[in-house]
Amino acid sequence: MLNTSKSQEQHFLKSWLIVCEELRNTFKLLTAHFFLPLPIQLEILVMQIYLAPLQGLTDWIFRESFTQHIGQFDKTFTPFVRVQGGEFYRPSQCNDLLPAHNQFQKPVPQFLGNSIDSFKRFEALCLEQDYSEVNINMGCPFPMVTGKRFGAGILAHPAEVAQLLEGIFSDTTLKISVKCRLGQENVSEFKELIPIFNDVPLEEIIIHPRIGKQQYKGELDIDAFALYAPQLKHPVCYNGDMLTLADVERIQVLAPQVNRIMIGRGILQNPFLLAELRQQDLKLAEKIKMLRNFHLSLIERSKQKYSGDLHLLKRFEELWSYYALGNEGGRKIYKQVKKCNTLAKYEGVIFKAINDMV
Repeated sequence: MLNTSKSQEQHFLKSWLIVCEELRNTFKLLTAHFFLPLPIQLEILVMQIYLAPLQGLTDWIFRESFTQHIGQFDKTFTPFVRVQGGEFYRPSQCNDLLPAHNQFQKPVPQFLGNSIDSFKRFEALCLEQDYSEVNINMGCPFPMVTGKRFGAGILAHPAEVAQLLEGIFSDTTLKISVKCRLGQENVSEFKELIPIFNDVPLEEIIIHPRIGKQQYKGELDIDAFALYAPQLKHPVCYNGDMLTLADVERIQVLAPQVNRIMIGRGILQNPFLLAELRQQDLKLAEKIKMLRNFHLSLIERSKQKYSGDLHLLKRFEELWSYYALGNEGGRKIYKQVKKCNTLAKYEGVIFKAINDMV
């Protein structure tokens, strides 16, 4: 159960977001009337910001710790739950949906599969846990997934996409969104998908502007995103390489109709990116306290999932590998973390690093 203060905070945040959206629409009307562009900073301030689902990283342990001690996203999403042949591929993935693991913010569960029977199994789990919205993964680019026509692999087969969505919407009571790439082999595949997506009442479409075979390499195709996004009837969320404020500003210029973004690696490299986008002026002492509590929480929650120091340390090592990419001195911390063979040594390294921020 959420305590009263936490419930009040969430109610206030929802109310504030509604006010921001009303202000945003008012400014758009005024600026359109006087032929003036809406200031980029205002656009970013009122946009919706989501946390991306990253396998092994932004699970319930990360989400709960981040929300409790650093900040709350407008939406978070669970890493995918894979359902194959009507059965859960790894039943342990379902633990991410448990109410006990989502006390500070309820995420949107993500489905990975390509059949109606598999979705029905997933839907039953979500309804049992009192979820009202789910996301369909059509973006995972890893060959072991795409080779089964899961994730981005299904995008090269528009008839199968249509069959899946039509079957889902034939009797579901859930809100449905899609997270996808621009295609599996070529961005031209998205042209055939637009009428399919427009033909069903999706809650929103989250687009990563690469194709599946690129995985996470190569350039983003922002031009293709800017071309296709306005052709979709549903709200569009941008996802992909959102690492800095400048990255967000660039998307606002190239695709001004987009008022929601999804951040993954950016928040791992800079835990305060969310605060920066919301123009929150955090003092250094506040950041140090937040980081200490965040990492303490990660450690304590990880103990509930993993047994033995080495399993915990493997998880934390991956987390710090991202931090090393975006911070001066981060690589040095990462090297020290890699050398740790006990949890006690790990705690000594990271909390000294955090304290040295002063």
